[in-house]
Amino acid sequence: MSFKSASGYGGLEGTPLARIGYYNKIIARAWETDFIPEIVNSEIDERITRCNQKVQFLRQPQVGPWRKYDKNQELIPNQLTPESFCMEICNAAYNDIKIDKMDVQQACERWAEWEASFLESTYQSLTEMWRTWVLNGMVLETSARNKGNKAGKWRNIDLGAPGKPLQVTPQNVHRALARLQRVLRDTHRWEEGKMFIVIPTALKEILVSSPYANAAWMGDCVPCSMNIDGLLPKKLMGFNVIESTYSPTVYDQTGDVAYYIIAGHNQAFAFAADIIEGRLIEPDRTFGIEYQMLAVWGGKMIYPDAMAIGYWTLGE
Repeated sequence: MSFKSASGYGGLEGTPLARIGYYNKIIARAWETDFIPEIVNSEIDERITRCNQKVQFLRQPQVGPWRKYDKNQELIPNQLTPESFCMEICNAAYNDIKIDKMDVQQACERWAEWEASFLESTYQSLTEMWRTWVLNGMVLETSARNKGNKAGKWRNIDLGAPGKPLQVTPQNVHRALARLQRVLRDTHRWEEGKMFIVIPTALKEILVSSPYANAAWMGDCVPCSMNIDGLLPKKLMGFNVIESTYSPTVYDQTGDVAYYIIAGHNQAFAFAADIIEGRLIEPDRTFGIEYQMLAVWGGKMIYPDAMAIGYWTLGE
């Protein structure tokens, strides 16, 4: 913008002679907090991402029932056989970022901050890919008995399914959450303090009109209503809440937007990932610098019955 002088003509700032002043801070975007460590089992030796491609797990054996005993009868043993499965570290991706040295020189004192900024952006781009991969894997590998219109121990719990989603409203959201909890309790996978739920940002519109927004009903759990501070409760039906824009979302056959609501134990899904190689290259034929990085990752559902999947549409 140029300011006019008293003569009516533009001042010096409106000409090519105007000097540019630089703001020394980078205008950065806000990144979503990485929630992967809160929902996966990552207690795996970090060397596997470098030295091994497969990790073998042993499942806890299920011992057979106790039998009625009669005097002098021949005993029938319950045969135990170790059951194992493997997780593969079979995914890889790279990033190669090239910057001309002229740009480095002209950035002057702002270079260090700008370099840190684009490296942060590079890492965030990678974690975005990992979040999507993990959440989609959870949806696909959860036990069939813990999702769909006939979920649960007795196949009588409706969690929603493609073509027939569960419509969740402010009036029934607490019951929809209770269904997810019931499925996990009936499989004996509920453990206080270790259960999580990933919800889409759209669900907040439902919650602000539900009993969860009433501070009087919530008691000591919240200091005030969601309609005042806009903050989600720390727990919903015993689940630690993770609000994310990466919650799997699709257009259902009905034409409505449907959300996969992922709830479960934070040790149910194993995940390992790392940037295993990083280097700076100066190409011979250009005055540039290349930042090259190689990442690997893999994951596997350890306890398919320790996760439950809702398939919801949201209503008024």
